[in-house]
Amino acid sequence: MGTRGVTTAGTSLTGSLTRAARAVAARVEQVLAKEGLTLDQWLVLDTLSGKGGLAMADLADRTLATAPTLTRVVDKLVTTAQAYREVDAADRRRVLVHLSARGRATHRRVAAKVSEVEARLDVPDEVLVALRELGD
Repeated sequence: MGTRGVTTAGTSLTGSLTRAARAVAARVEQVLAKEGLTLDQWLVLDTLSGKGGLAMADLADRTLATAPTLTRVVDKLVTTAQAYREVDAADRRRVLVHLSARGRATHRRVAAKVSEVEARLDVPDEVLVALRELGD
């Protein structure tokens, strides 16, 4: 058993996590492509689900997308009527992004399919907890 953060048998934690993330993303992207969505679009839809609306900076923090990427993604979601922008009533300098009814329906439909892909990966609960803690 290796020491945390130390390369063991030629595989670092960073390398292992990167390969795992890319493998999971590739499987999810197969489902998303059939729905006409990119992974970044899905991450925004998923982040906005259950929320009243988020500012672009909050969306960027939660999706880890760069500002230019996030702008393109939100523009596309607005163009396809999955989301809409609204000036924040509390601070008129801020613009909030919300899911539209169509976006909520898309999220419900696609979330079930993404969940199926994730369930087939059969990741133990303790690993999921550890990964979530890393992201916090």
